[in-house]
Amino acid sequence: MQNWERLTRQANKAYSNHDYSDSIELNQQALQQVEQSFDDDFHQDAESVVAAAAVSFLNIAESYTALGDFLSANTQYESAVNFLQAVIVRPDMDEDQRGLIMRTATHIRFEWELFSQSHSKHVMAQSKALMRSITNVVTSQATMVRH
Repeated sequence: MQNWERLTRQANKAYSNHDYSDSIELNQQALQQVEQSFDDDFHQDAESVVAAAAVSFLNIAESYTALGDFLSANTQYESAVNFLQAVIVRPDMDEDQRGLIMRTATHIRFEWELFSQSHSKHVMAQSKALMRSITNVVTSQATMVRH
C-alpha cells in the first residue's frame, strides 16, 4: 500500500498542476498496484484496499473529465462498479467485508450518477462520434478490399 500511496500523492500533485494526462498515468499505476496485491491485502485490511481501488478509479475518472474525455471518464465509473461486483462474489468474504463492498459500490454509483447528470450530453456526443469514426474505418476497409 505504500507504493499506492506514493503514486496517488504524485497523481494528486499532477492533477493540481493541471497535468491531467500524468495524473491518469500515475493513478493507473496506483490502481495496478492495488489489483496486483489485492488478494493478500484484502485479507489483511479489506477496508484500506477497497478504498484504495475506489479512490484510484474515481481519480482517473476525474482526470479524464478535466481533459474533456467524458467517454473514458464514464468507462472508469463502469470499471469501478465491475471491479467491485467481481470482488463481492468471492466465497472467502465475511458479512462485514460484503457490507463494505456494498457501501463502496453505492458511493461509486452515486458519483457516477452525478457525473451522468452533469455530462450525459457530452458522453452521448463522444459516443456518437466514436461510432461514426468506427463506421468510416470499416467502410473504407471494405472499399479497399473490393478494389
